[in-house]
Amino acid sequence: MSFTVRALRVALAPYLMAPSSTFFATRTIINPALHTGPQCRFYAAKKKDAKGSKGGKAKSAEDDDAPPPEFDLSKTQSKMRLCVERLRAALSTSVTVGRANPALLDKVIVTEGAGKKGAGQGVPLASIAQISTKDAHTLMVVLNDEDFTGFAEKGIRDANLGLAPIRVNASTLKVTLPRMSAEYRDTIMKTISQASEKHRTQIRDLRADARLELKKLKIKSSDEVKRIETKIQAEHDAFMKELDAAVEAKKKEVAVN
Repeated sequence: MSFTVRALRVALAPYLMAPSSTFFATRTIINPALHTGPQCRFYAAKKKDAKGSKGGKAKSAEDDDAPPPEFDLSKTQSKMRLCVERLRAALSTSVTVGRANPALLDKVIVTEGAGKKGAGQGVPLASIAQISTKDAHTLMVVLNDEDFTGFAEKGIRDANLGLAPIRVNASTLKVTLPRMSAEYRDTIMKTISQASEKHRTQIRDLRADARLELKKLKIKSSDEVKRIETKIQAEHDAFMKELDAAVEAKKKEVAVN
């Protein structure tokens, strides 16, 4: 082995025995007196950028391809429909117009021992009595148990319907609806208008809630947002139309009585 090769091994020995990171991170120049060849330089390998990796690009692409969040309009529809149904029920049971209808007594609750200490739990009048129409202005209430007749009479009076039942016998009550005066008709019209405005406000509030929920979804497509907003407005308008129709029908009924 020549002197030059032996000298080269001796010069490189410290670096060959050191950790690889030290070896590559060090700039090494062999003693020109021992080696006449070209100088060698070694550099640490560069780490790959995680952001530039294929995996990172793939994840970004998946995010871009993800479907936009969906808006559930059915909840708003159900709430608006329920609002209209509540108004119809209120107009049917709470607004008497001089025409006998057993449904007028649906809200009457009968409590055993009413007005006394230890009174029992209230039950609907319809569950303990047979209610029928005698004529256009009279309802007949026949109790299944005559022991409840007095409690039923009190329940009808306390229901704020403006009705005064008369006891016919031990188990029967007669309920006569008052003839509608001009003053009473005006009062009824105001009551209908107040109920209408209350439920109209509720539907408007439901529309506002739906728009707020849509905003929270942060849908990127402006066209999609406009499409959903148009649907929300269409549902609002449709239920408002139903509500107005119910109100007008009730007002017409009041006007002809």
